[in-house]
Amino acid sequence: MRLALVLGTAVPAGGMAADDTLAAVRERGAVRCAVDGTPGFGGLDREGQPAGVDVAFCRAVAAAVLGDAQAVRIERISTANKFQALVGDEVDIAFGMATWTLTRDAALGVRFVAPVFHDGQALMAWTDTPLRSLTDAAGKRVCVQSGTTSAANLADVSRVRGLALQLVESPSTEMRLQRFLRRDCELISGDRAELAAVRATRTPDPARWQILDETFSREPLGPYVRAGDERWFGIVRWVINATLIAEVYGIDSGSVGKVDEHTASGEVRMLAGRDPTSGAALGLGSDWARNVIAQVGNYAEIFARSVGRESALGLERGPNALWRDGGLFFPPPLR
Repeated sequence: MRLALVLGTAVPAGGMAADDTLAAVRERGAVRCAVDGTPGFGGLDREGQPAGVDVAFCRAVAAAVLGDAQAVRIERISTANKFQALVGDEVDIAFGMATWTLTRDAALGVRFVAPVFHDGQALMAWTDTPLRSLTDAAGKRVCVQSGTTSAANLADVSRVRGLALQLVESPSTEMRLQRFLRRDCELISGDRAELAAVRATRTPDPARWQILDETFSREPLGPYVRAGDERWFGIVRWVINATLIAEVYGIDSGSVGKVDEHTASGEVRMLAGRDPTSGAALGLGSDWARNVIAQVGNYAEIFARSVGRESALGLERGPNALWRDGGLFFPPPLR
């Protein structure tokens, strides 16, 4: 995985010509995805390979489009540059703990596709300090990444609640963490899952750091694509939906190939590649969803191995559960 730093000027959506990303991906033979280095999302596994929620969904798109989940190029690109990289055709999909916001969706020449993770922003402090709540943070220094919704949220919270927080901004997640480790700031801020990942993987004693209870933002996280290519937008959206719909029906990587087409519902037949028309509207073959589930898994499998019970993070599903289990995911019908 090479480090990519892409500079340029974002092009407004109204000024972009429509692209044919699907054709370009097929000609190239790989899907290019921007991620950051957050463990559990775009970090590295024990073998030093890219792994996590964002990487899994990048591979899912490659499975749908190319029939091979390994046909990806993972680029580590900072938040400040990933949207420019996307508009500049350096990548096909931009992940990296990217929050869905009005400005990003309407003014940068990109489109948010669909949430793959629901989160919220919090603070983490050293446990050898008396900081236990947002109120305790008044007047304190907070390490945060510049150019992110996290920095904007902190500025808002500080102003609205009269906390006079001192934002210590860094251009990358790694530099932000290093400054926290050096105690250039008393607290560090980011999405709760990101802070949990940092605590679980970046210190030999996680008990040294405490994530404060209060969550003070809404962070629907997911991929962005270039504006102007509706087919590519639809492909990425329905790949995400397919992983959730498969979980609804209890179809996973081990069972998707065993579906009985004579007794299965229409949606399950589509998931299993038993409907010859299922991929036509997306420009894909009928086996697109089956390849996603067989090679990458349903949403529950992706969550469990990336950030859930099978990972070092051990996160509960919480808001990332299906609606019937008290979560926020309510996938549309595969019809």
